[in-house]
Amino acid sequence: MSERHAGVSRRTFVTGAAAAAGATWLARGPRRAAAQTKATITYWNGLTGADGKVMDELIDQFTKETGIKIEQQRIPWADLYAKLQVSVPAGEGPDLALIHTVEVPHFASDGVLEVIDDSAMSSRGFRAADYLPATWQGGTFEGKRYSVALDVPQHLLYLNVKVMKEAGLLGADGRPKVPASRDELVQMAKQMAKGDTFGFGIGTVAPGRYTWGFHNLLWQNGANVFTADLKRSALAEPAAVEVADFWASFFAQKISPPSNASCRDAFIAGKLGMWIAGSWNFTGLREAKVDFTAAPVPRLFKQPVVWSMPHQFTFPKPKGADAAKRDAAWTHIRWMTDHVAEWTLKAGQISASRKAHADPRITADPVLKVLMSQGANWQVGQPTPRWVAAENLTRPVIESVYIGQKPGKAAMEDLARQINALPA
Repeated sequence: MSERHAGVSRRTFVTGAAAAAGATWLARGPRRAAAQTKATITYWNGLTGADGKVMDELIDQFTKETGIKIEQQRIPWADLYAKLQVSVPAGEGPDLALIHTVEVPHFASDGVLEVIDDSAMSSRGFRAADYLPATWQGGTFEGKRYSVALDVPQHLLYLNVKVMKEAGLLGADGRPKVPASRDELVQMAKQMAKGDTFGFGIGTVAPGRYTWGFHNLLWQNGANVFTADLKRSALAEPAAVEVADFWASFFAQKISPPSNASCRDAFIAGKLGMWIAGSWNFTGLREAKVDFTAAPVPRLFKQPVVWSMPHQFTFPKPKGADAAKRDAAWTHIRWMTDHVAEWTLKAGQISASRKAHADPRITADPVLKVLMSQGANWQVGQPTPRWVAAENLTRPVIESVYIGQKPGKAAMEDLARQINALPA
């Protein structure tokens, strides 16, 4: 997973080894031929980060074990959602799509997703008791089910040992200190900021436009994009303006990278000390051999809320019913759920299903332990079809605040007006 504005090129991945199939059939006879007649399904997702490579590996394993081939397209999230919006009504959508929980109300309301019957879930062994409640409930909209949860991407705080050591910010145990408040975070960040080294960043790329980080801070301050009844925007309220002013201070105080920078690259290069970012980054940091530790997202406002955004399997409405393809898609969802411990270990995403939570390989991993410990503080976006459109409006506005083009109060009032003008 990477943020929706990440500039990753679209790639198409086709699993299976068709070229070798003929020779294998001749060698092994009719039994092998029967396996080759299984349906091939199309699958779209936005796993363009390190987790996408893990999904490739698991799909290869799935195909070897089941004989079902998957034609996968990994597309940046924003492009994926635009493509679903156009392709599905035209009858050109995929057999299976992975989307975020906040997209479920939007696509369900627009008739892009098929309703999933309770009997289809229960007959394949999917039960509410096996899932984290918020992830199970996140698959529903207006009393109907549209998706099945895979995992819980979330934020955490990464601490760069090299940068913090050079700034004298290691504790007596030799580990980086963890800021306990907003003031302490800013003070520590200033201590590390020097030349092209920054003390604090939020978001993987383009931090000034990172809506998920802005939402995390809003939620910590008891604010949100919409009022509780979802009828109007709450972004002009004082709590949201306070967050916008804090957002503006990052670059103004020169503690954070420029708006268009890559915090991930800066962290890997030893140019960023503290970094709030997604859980999908940590396996890549290990591969890059970065010396880092992880801690829960610090409480910077009133409450220690942690942004999270579960991935959900969905069935885009097809042009015509195809029982074989639908059954193959269900087989993949079931298989991924049964192998979700491998996904958690390799992709760094805590599973929505409780099945893997007690796996000793997971409970022994220091970063996964941090992610598991944040469960009580997870929060997701509000269940309204207008959430996605509001987020698209938010991106350039918070960037104008980040770079000092517009004061926080004026920016939030303008953004609230734009959101209130969205069709209900």
